[in-house]
Amino acid sequence: MASPGSATRADVLVARRRLGFGAEGRREHFVVVQSDRLAGIETVVVAPLDDDAPMYKDNPLSVRVPAREAGTSGPQVVLAHLVTSALLEKFEAAPSGRLSARSMQSVDAVLRTVLDL
Repeated sequence: MASPGSATRADVLVARRRLGFGAEGRREHFVVVQSDRLAGIETVVVAPLDDDAPMYKDNPLSVRVPAREAGTSGPQVVLAHLVTSALLEKFEAAPSGRLSARSMQSVDAVLRTVLDL
């Protein structure tokens, strides 16, 4: 997992303050999607997570991940199409979880589709 002031691909980070992706009053979780070759820069490229819900059932832009990977109390979905960048200082120093290689492969597949890579 990442050390303070850094982030590793597949780490799940928690925003210190609301970034505008989650419900009011809830901690927002994001998965690092950028390459580890970009370690050491001030910003990090992330995709938000949301609670798994029926509205995501047939959504090809979401990737389901178990709670244990996300570091949350319930299953989540990665909303890969909402990829963004933020200053690393906007997140807690320690990750709350880490996505498995299999989950990251699914996220990568959606990102490739969204970005037409």
